[in-house]
Amino acid sequence: MSAVAHLAVTLVLCLLAVPPLLGARWSSESPGAAVVAWQSLLVTGVLCVLGLLVALGLAPYDRPMLPALDAFTADLATGLPPEMTAARLAWLVAAVVTAALVPLTVAVSTVGVLRVRRRQRDLLALLGREDPAAPGAVVVDHPAPMAYCVPGLRPRIVVSSGTLARLDAGQLAAVLGHERAHARERHDLVLVPFTALRRVLPNSRYVKEISATVALLLEMRADDKACRAHTRGCLQAALRRFRDGGFTTPAGTLGIDGDITARLDRIAEPRRRRLLPARWIALTATSALASTPISLFVWPG
Repeated sequence: MSAVAHLAVTLVLCLLAVPPLLGARWSSESPGAAVVAWQSLLVTGVLCVLGLLVALGLAPYDRPMLPALDAFTADLATGLPPEMTAARLAWLVAAVVTAALVPLTVAVSTVGVLRVRRRQRDLLALLGREDPAAPGAVVVDHPAPMAYCVPGLRPRIVVSSGTLARLDAGQLAAVLGHERAHARERHDLVLVPFTALRRVLPNSRYVKEISATVALLLEMRADDKACRAHTRGCLQAALRRFRDGGFTTPAGTLGIDGDITARLDRIAEPRRRRLLPARWIALTATSALASTPISLFVWPG
């Protein structure tokens, strides 16, 4: 099978995997593994699109991708063969544009988020204060219950005075543990490529669902960390207070208010071990898909 066929089949399989993964019951039982599966699909899809463009452009050379690239580079100096038509060159130009667009979009998304976070830090420097009831956190005076993390090399955990008034010590400790999990595991970096994908395809329903799903999985991951360090009851009680408060997390931050009802239902249910084998099947499948474009790019023969 040619490189074009390999990449086309792999890309189709990636697209077909999206709906089942969006509805997978096991993902809420193992959110970390589900996020890895989504990352694998995203990387595989991007590499397949880039590889298809290169393979279509270099099809006249009828050899593996790296040797074909070497031959094309050499022919640029001595003269291209007649089979390299304008259409073939257009595919290669599209590949170069795509290769440049991917990191550029990620960079633009990252710069925008960093600007928002810098404004958040400036506001916190003016309005925030320390409180012994919330060690290591910045407290802002606001009646609504809120808690969020401003991630980065020096993350800030923010809670409101309304949070301190409504939560007891155990509930507050669970909330702080949730936010510290976001900061420690750098969940903001996980979201960057999915945010960039939304910039590229802003009208895609599937892209919006994927981005929202990954964000919810990261909230569940942070919930698990908080539950291990504290009691489930404390986190459940705190989440109910936040759900009733109606606060929305500021842009560029990671908060505790994402789809609280689904998270409460998940915490209340016992973990279904019978669903966990599906996790390994999904990870194996997505890893196998990722191996196709990677091997075509790096394997010379």
